[in-house]
Amino acid sequence: MAKLLQKFEHFDLWKIEHPDLAEFTKFVLRVNYEHHLKTTAPIEEVETNIEKDQYNSQDKCFYVLKTKDGKIFGTIMAWLWDGNGTLDLEKDYDLDVKHLIKTRGLNPPQIWYTGRIAVDRTIVNQSEELKAQQGLYFKLLLTVCFAHICTHPENAMVSEFDYRMHKTYVKLGIVSEELAETRFTLGSEAVPILNTGAGLQPFVDKYKHLLNYV
Repeated sequence: MAKLLQKFEHFDLWKIEHPDLAEFTKFVLRVNYEHHLKTTAPIEEVETNIEKDQYNSQDKCFYVLKTKDGKIFGTIMAWLWDGNGTLDLEKDYDLDVKHLIKTRGLNPPQIWYTGRIAVDRTIVNQSEELKAQQGLYFKLLLTVCFAHICTHPENAMVSEFDYRMHKTYVKLGIVSEELAETRFTLGSEAVPILNTGAGLQPFVDKYKHLLNYV
């Protein structure tokens, strides 16, 4: 069941669960493929990723931004990983996340994987009110996501950041360790990164005023 977390003047922030995940995943792949490759996502890849998002969905937090008439225009996910199995990030970049964390001298109470961040600029550009607040959306999505990691300073976060957006994140004060060279995944060029609750706390502190429950 979808839960309304916060109303804004021209859009709303929601947390969604299993029944709405297919729509969530389709949105992410559609936006990434259209924006970066000017094409549509392969049906097989969409179906595979719907299954991935639905697997162990009770350990994942899915957030969406919706227009007042109910259209999704922004997404993000935070997954509390139990350390079992292999993350796609490990397969895609030939990495061992637990080993990497250990070699950095970290002993995190929790390991989080974050991803599925996307904003549909076509929908945004259809509304003058939404266009005027474009700088707000990524900050909102990142804050609600990173707040999970910041529950403990030693928590670890791994993710694949879109490489062009990664440079924007650095300007916002999100300085992460790059773990490998970039590669194309889910329709965009991405780089795997590592960060911690302590590393993300300054960003969350700066923007948590945007959300009345963080």
